[in-house]
Amino acid sequence: MGAVHVFVGPSCPKPLLLHHRPDAILHGPVKHGDLFSPDIGAGDTVVIVDGTYHHRLALRHKEILDALARGVQVLGAASIGALRAAELPGTGMTGIGQVYRWYRDGVFDGDDAVAVAHAEAGSRAGVNVPLVNLYAAVLAAEDEGVVESSVAISLMAAWEAVYYPTRTPARALAVAQSAGAERFARWCRARWADDPAAFDQKRRDTLDAVRLAGTRDLPREKPVGARTRDWRTEYHRRWRSRFATDDHRPAPHHRLAYQQLFNPDFPAVWWDFLHRSHEPGAFAAHVCATLGPQARDWLADAASHHRVTAVIRPLPDLGDRRQRELLLAGETAEDRSIAEAWLAATRRHLADNPGRSLTQIPESTCARLLAEIWPGREPAAECGRRGLLSLRQAGAALRPFVIGYLTDAKEPAGV
Repeated sequence: MGAVHVFVGPSCPKPLLLHHRPDAILHGPVKHGDLFSPDIGAGDTVVIVDGTYHHRLALRHKEILDALARGVQVLGAASIGALRAAELPGTGMTGIGQVYRWYRDGVFDGDDAVAVAHAEAGSRAGVNVPLVNLYAAVLAAEDEGVVESSVAISLMAAWEAVYYPTRTPARALAVAQSAGAERFARWCRARWADDPAAFDQKRRDTLDAVRLAGTRDLPREKPVGARTRDWRTEYHRRWRSRFATDDHRPAPHHRLAYQQLFNPDFPAVWWDFLHRSHEPGAFAAHVCATLGPQARDWLADAASHHRVTAVIRPLPDLGDRRQRELLLAGETAEDRSIAEAWLAATRRHLADNPGRSLTQIPESTCARLLAEIWPGREPAAECGRRGLLSLRQAGAALRPFVIGYLTDAKEPAGV
């Protein structure tokens, strides 16, 4: 059995989780890009419980689909994991637990039902009571005859009206009293005094998920109709490239940007990539089908290649090792050293100047520098020859290097 990776935060204390599953590899709440990690591969299991939101980019659905396509078993439970599993029926992701079933069946449909405010570091204990746990309390109270259904409905509506970070235990009980459920409030207070986790459905679901991870005891979902739409979109390729890693620094997407911008021979590398990333003869057929039969002459004439690259500009996928190797074929150790030094200069500058950002470098400055870096070349055409989609994209690729480029006394290779 492969490794079991668990992304968890306030839904379950890590010591308790490890007590039930000592072999689990624990991570913090899942965030955008985490599932692209090279440490997660075919045969492994990922249990998604908690995730970031608001101040950090949340986990995208296509990141889960990418992991599933790589042969990773993905389970979702308790929090954002339950929500994503309910949103991806029939894809291979498995939902576990009562919170997942509530989302699947439409009892809840918003992420605020599981949202918990917590600290970024140290203890990730939640500040508020998630709405799903309050719902579990109401159901238990109904079973014991503490509240009637009509009161339970009123209670849920009153709690839903409270902004989730302020829905603390004390506030939840005060709202219950204001809603006329004094008996429930007394009952719930006593139950919480005996056991603070008495109605913690999120914790129960988390422990169920880690227990089932990697086993054959997983529930089987009914398959959904065949999916014909390809989910591997441009955004998906961009994310894979952004989070791709290998044995060198800096990251591949920065190294490719350096090659595209500063390597005078990169147009030849790009042309070779266009041919070799297709099946033999397929690139020429694609070009002629797109640009017309006259394009066959352009393919044979190096001086006319810019006519092809002005239109044919596929977005590379640096998560694909073969594509990465083709695109970085002309890279040297010195290139990596310069790129890393310039990126470090940018990091230092931004750290020393709070409030500044690379977006403050105007496009006109980027255009002027590109004309300097590519002397004698028409910038828009040169973008195509280097696999850059536009001058705007070229400027975005250049900005992380600008400070180092302008301050480094040493001329970069090819400039």
